[in-house]
Amino acid sequence: MIDPIDGTANFVRGIPAWAVVIACARDGETVVGVIHEPATGETFHGHRGGRAFVNGRPIKASQATSLGEGSVGTGLSNRAATEHVAVLIRLIMAEGGVFFRNASGALMLAYAASGRLLGYVEEHMNAWDCLAGMLLVEEAGGTVLRPDPTTVLRDGTLVIASGSAIYPKLQSLCSEAFKS
Repeated sequence: MIDPIDGTANFVRGIPAWAVVIACARDGETVVGVIHEPATGETFHGHRGGRAFVNGRPIKASQATSLGEGSVGTGLSNRAATEHVAVLIRLIMAEGGVFFRNASGALMLAYAASGRLLGYVEEHMNAWDCLAGMLLVEEAGGTVLRPDPTTVLRDGTLVIASGSAIYPKLQSLCSEAFKS
């Protein structure tokens, strides 16, 4: 799967937060993921069982145990209810957390893999936007909600990806925010 420009609205308006995304899957499992951010020259990459890297340097997902220790990336899809993400942001802030949005879900997943963000959540993402980043988070020692391999290409998926210690809290908040 290739997304030549994730963060198209940013790209069109000259905002440098966009990326080129490539993911390769075999038998329903993502095995290679690459996210390149041209504005910074950073290339995040990894393969199943081989760790994750940025420009050849190993990266590690956040080890934070509290939402108050950093920012959580949040995404918004036109395939999900806007009010759901508003509820999620309120819940994150009630836990002492901060939310971050740059309009490129792939980049925010790369930032979660590198520990820059505590995690990333989006109620609906297309496979070409998220599978590379989800693999990177896993290979960087984080946890992700695994998508259904039989439907993710056609239907997209809910994305919850973060450092392993904070994952249960994010999953709980998402369950509350996205319940309807």
